[in-house]
Amino acid sequence: MDFIPYGRQSIDQSDIDAVTAVLRSDWLTTGPAVAEFEEALAAMTGAHAIAVANGTAALQCAYVAAGIDGSADVVTTPMTFVATAAAAMTLGATVTFADVSDDTLNLDPAAAEVTISNRTRAVAVVDFAGHPADLDPLRKIAHAHDALLVEDAAHAIGGSYRDRPIGSVADLTTFSFHPVKTITTGEGGAVTAPDPDLLA
Repeated sequence: MDFIPYGRQSIDQSDIDAVTAVLRSDWLTTGPAVAEFEEALAAMTGAHAIAVANGTAALQCAYVAAGIDGSADVVTTPMTFVATAAAAMTLGATVTFADVSDDTLNLDPAAAEVTISNRTRAVAVVDFAGHPADLDPLRKIAHAHDALLVEDAAHAIGGSYRDRPIGSVADLTTFSFHPVKTITTGEGGAVTAPDPDLLA
């Protein structure tokens, strides 16, 4: 019986050389390689970018930037890894699940609209299996209720929504670079935002 691997990476000599160069430098964290990575991600997405420890940390940072605390509700999808909801709950938020669309399994804008309340401070969507959620109507719904749209794009880096790069459409977009994601840094995550003030 063949074994199905948890993840399979494509690593070539240039990847190994890049890691070796960092290991031989004086910077194992927060150094020039991180800044270069953030700049490359910003250029690719067309938004401002910060790197963090992992995808869950990216979600938590995005929720903090959105003002999520114990007085807030977050509307999200049940079709996701636990971190999408758990990161909001660690800040004390109440998480409310809304239904998904039959065709994409992404958060259904109509379901989000009937679920949102005056306590909602974020609508958190997941690009399920890398397929972008319907971001424009979801952002419009969120903004109409003084909430922000947070996009969990853990599997959608390099994708686009209506000819706009993923990372530039939602108020805050999170990425994961875990080994089972589209690209990996071993671990790691990032947050992007068109408005740099949200990342301050």
